[in-house]
Amino acid sequence: MVHWLYVSHLETAGDAVVLEGSEASHAVRARRLRTDDPVCVFDGMGRVAKGQIRDVIQRPLQVHLALHDHERRAPPEVRIHLCSALPKGDRQTTMLDMTAQLGMTDFTPLKCDRSVSQARAQVYERWQRVLIESCKQSHRPWLPTLHPPVTLRDWIDQCGESDAVNLVADRQGTADSRVVEGRLLGAGTVCLVVGPEGGFSDAERAHLSRARFEMLHLGDGVLRVETAAIALTAFAERLLVAGQPGPAGNNRSV
Repeated sequence: MVHWLYVSHLETAGDAVVLEGSEASHAVRARRLRTDDPVCVFDGMGRVAKGQIRDVIQRPLQVHLALHDHERRAPPEVRIHLCSALPKGDRQTTMLDMTAQLGMTDFTPLKCDRSVSQARAQVYERWQRVLIESCKQSHRPWLPTLHPPVTLRDWIDQCGESDAVNLVADRQGTADSRVVEGRLLGAGTVCLVVGPEGGFSDAERAHLSRARFEMLHLGDGVLRVETAAIALTAFAERLLVAGQPGPAGNNRSV
């Protein structure tokens, strides 16, 4: 298996790259890569290159790479935009990690009447690191985009100006996937909405009802926020992949 590594400046890197800091540590100590091992590097903006480790210097730790076969991958044909209330603590990173591996392309923190956690500016740097690791794991050349927090009402107003398909995880929704399968065919953007663990307030439900979003029932159990977000993302990705002719080219490995 060829391991993926992240290089933010791949566009100007040429055929020789030196990894330092956390990325070098990840390659040598976590992945146990050594001289002559093959790797794939990506920059999160669709640029990918094959390569191999030319040398490992221990103090300070550096990993020297020799690169070849640079290419630019096309962005995902369908954008999967997750707009979710935030779970508590480390469950936020679990949600972002899993949904990014499944194909989430955009994330917006959702501020609801019953939200217990709010997105602070300093957390975005940590989220970005989580997304990089997720893309390395799943071999996705495009990093998901992180957006500023938004209230549900403002989100609905924004959606009214687009032609996106909007799916909401809700226990009172339909369990019949055929209701939305036809709408997903040919969609350019699918927006997935997940509320807080306390559920949407009556006022928020009224806004959703007027917006005519598709409400989907994900199971009989009461799900945590991150579980609902992961399940809804997997549901949308499965239907989107099933509706595409042939294998998806954007996720192939090098």
